[in-house]
Amino acid sequence: MKKLRLFCDGGSRWVVSEVIEALEAVFRIEPEGEAIVKDADRDAYDRNRNQYNASIMLNSIISASTRAGAEAEAETVGSVYLWIVSEDIFVRGMNFVFGVAKPGKGAVLSIYRLDSLNLIKKEAIHEMGHVFGLQHCTNRCVMQFSNSVDEAKKKPAELCDKCKYILKLHARDCP
Repeated sequence: MKKLRLFCDGGSRWVVSEVIEALEAVFRIEPEGEAIVKDADRDAYDRNRNQYNASIMLNSIISASTRAGAEAEAETVGSVYLWIVSEDIFVRGMNFVFGVAKPGKGAVLSIYRLDSLNLIKKEAIHEMGHVFGLQHCTNRCVMQFSNSVDEAKKKPAELCDKCKYILKLHARDCP
């Protein structure tokens, strides 16, 4: 079973237990200890945009976790990472993103534009779906691409049958 290593900044602490519960229900993943408080990296801040570069943040958390994993390898083998932040984030070519993920590694999720706990949990499931190998889906599914808060609100909070099947195949192929 994969373990979840969760990070959050001070402004997103209040969502941690609810997000963990939602991810456990969908992915059968268990948290690896308490959430670690980690504020957004200053290196990722773009003054011109007044936003944080999510790609830099994601690479930062993966490389920092990989270094930590080398020191405590037994504890982190099979772990994936999620960093929940309260800052506004972007990736190149987009005005903003709710989150960004790297399959098999981890994700960064911003709650900055998400106006409800249900929406935060939905987007956490979406980003972790990418971590577990799912792509954007055109079915009525949490893996639908959302370009706005309204679009995110309209999609369901659950995986469609096709994505559940793909997830099951990925789980079978991965230790």
